[in-house]
Amino acid sequence: MEIRKRNTILFLGMALFAMFFGAGNLLLPAFLGYQTKIDWTSTFTGFSLTAILAPVLAIFAVAVSGNYFTDLGARANLKLAYFLAFINVLCIGPLIALPRSGASVYEVAIQPILPNAQAIWVCVVFFGAVMLLSFSPNRITGILGKIFAPLLLFFLALLIIPGLFTGSTVELPPTVIEDRFYVGFQEGYQTMDVLAGLIFAVLLIAGANRKGFTHKSDRVEVVLKSAIFAAVCMLLVYGGLFYLGAHATIDPSEATRPALLVHIATQNFGQTGIYLISVLMILACVTTAIALTAGSANFMERFTKGKLGYIEGVISITLVSTLFAIAGVEEIIEYAGALLNFIYPVTLVLILSVLLFGNTITNQRPYFITLIVTMAVSMIRILIKWFPNEEIFTRILEILPLSQYNLEWVVPAILTFIISCFALGRNLNRK
Repeated sequence: MEIRKRNTILFLGMALFAMFFGAGNLLLPAFLGYQTKIDWTSTFTGFSLTAILAPVLAIFAVAVSGNYFTDLGARANLKLAYFLAFINVLCIGPLIALPRSGASVYEVAIQPILPNAQAIWVCVVFFGAVMLLSFSPNRITGILGKIFAPLLLFFLALLIIPGLFTGSTVELPPTVIEDRFYVGFQEGYQTMDVLAGLIFAVLLIAGANRKGFTHKSDRVEVVLKSAIFAAVCMLLVYGGLFYLGAHATIDPSEATRPALLVHIATQNFGQTGIYLISVLMILACVTTAIALTAGSANFMERFTKGKLGYIEGVISITLVSTLFAIAGVEEIIEYAGALLNFIYPVTLVLILSVLLFGNTITNQRPYFITLIVTMAVSMIRILIKWFPNEEIFTRILEILPLSQYNLEWVVPAILTFIISCFALGRNLNRK
């Protein structure tokens, strides 16, 4: 039993690492390291909270609540849970994460080797492959854990380990970025791993069930330890990429996210490094895209009560993602910022409140009211982006504590939860 459990944890942990490690996870850490130079450890710490710790907590929260994200959200309100799950799926699915994967494959993996390649055909081929590999949901953890994850880790080690010993020895200037910890914390949003973790938890739980761990305590143990294993892998990989970026000597005028990775690889492998980055990007994007497509299609099937079947969902999601992917990586990251600033705080508040107080506060209303307040506060940044000439939104934001760190939602969420618990009681029966 213990050997089977350990093997399952290793297998699911590898699969989860492959699910999480997508385009943003490869592009962002090295770039943040380059931006912060010798101060990269502070930024890395902030980044690790939102890109590693928070996703693990998301998976654990779903596992202890049931089998789906909506089981977690039902602690507050079932309809609100479906609304938040729908927004999450749009973010990690056809609006942001999936298109970014396709665009990254074109810009980072294909264009440097085939400059005349057209984005539309690269995206069609990429999402066509993703669609075919996503058709069998029961085989996805096997495909990722046994095939793609070992390949991904091998090529990441090939990129990172030589750079740890051959990095620049010149004296690096200190960073010019203030509040480095909070820059890393905020940029961790761009990985979208907390949102993805809520969906990946479903695949992980299903994988544990298929391996025979159907009792809740065993299932939660397997899922949590698998998530921790994946987190350790991510911690090591992110740390290596941050270090490589911090010691890169590329011209600042040329230091885009893709160009920096190519520069790092060619320093150690010459022109062959371009092919290494291409292989890494394809592997990273394919693995994450398969998991995101499967998880999103699974949710849409339940959301529509079977009116949109799983296969039809896979096809629809990949088609829409293809269209958005043609916009390019930088454009996707640009429009993703406001939406992520809205959904991330709400999701984090739900996860943390249920994990911390789910066993002692059973009244739904404190959770529900706190989520509504967090949504209202988070909406301010979207309104600022939509109405840049309206100063009232900026003034409201400036009044809120921690707004300079993009954490203006923290104090209102805490106060709302405490006040509503005292005012409404904490142990009323949930309706």
